Amino acid sequence: MKRFSFILLFLLFSSTIRSQKNDSKTVDTLSVKAEFDKTPIQPRSPSAQHLDDFRNDRAYNYERTVPPPQNPLARFWDWLMRKLSEFFRSNSYQNFWQYVFLAAVGALVVWLLYKAEFLGGLFGRKAEEDLLAYNRLTENIHELDFNSLIEEAIEGHNYRLAVRLYYLKTLKQLTDKQLIHWQPTKTNRVYVDELGSSLLRTEFEQLTSQFEYVWYGEFRVTETEFELLKNQFQFFLGKV
Repeated sequence: MKRFSFILLFLLFSSTIRSQKNDSKTVDTLSVKAEFDKTPIQPRSPSAQHLDDFRNDRAYNYERTVPPPQNPLARFWDWLMRKLSEFFRSNSYQNFWQYVFLAAVGALVVWLLYKAEFLGGLFGRKAEEDLLAYNRLTENIHELDFNSLIEEAIEGHNYRLAVRLYYLKTLKQLTDKQLIHWQPTKTNRVYVDELGSSLLRTEFEQLTSQFEYVWYGEFRVTETEFELLKNQFQFFLGKV
């Protein structure tokens, strides 16, 4: 125990002496004066050509009166943007035209939603032809009374639906003659291909194109136009 105490006292005494020596060697850095850099300065100025390039660059021109660009299309676009900027800052726009602009944007949005049939129920688009089309034409074509359905569509002036019924009647007759194999999942072009090299293929392909244009293109058929299509369907059905 005495030996351990002696060693501990010796270490403490040695560390005290060492710290005193280090303190005596410490230099006050605040009292040391730094020497000034006496290297000569050589000022450099950009050339006149570089200054002109920067002055003529539109990217570095922060004034409102920016010189017009050289390209004709860019010049027209710059003129249009300036006119629109002036118009949007005018009192007439702030007091009247901004409301017209907002109304036009709102009408465009409603029209796009309407065309996408998102607002069909809200605007009452479920007309007679839509109800008849989607409630009956999803059934098996062999279970439909096409003659009565076509007469009903014509009496209601639903000529677009009547064209669809004539096309489905054509599919049924081709199926009955075993010229095509009808299935609800098939596309119209598949039926065209199933006719192969038959003499009926060209006429049926024309009728298919007309039907797709009328039905899927939502083309509004007039009575005169329907009579022409009706005669073509009846002429084709007479050949099958």
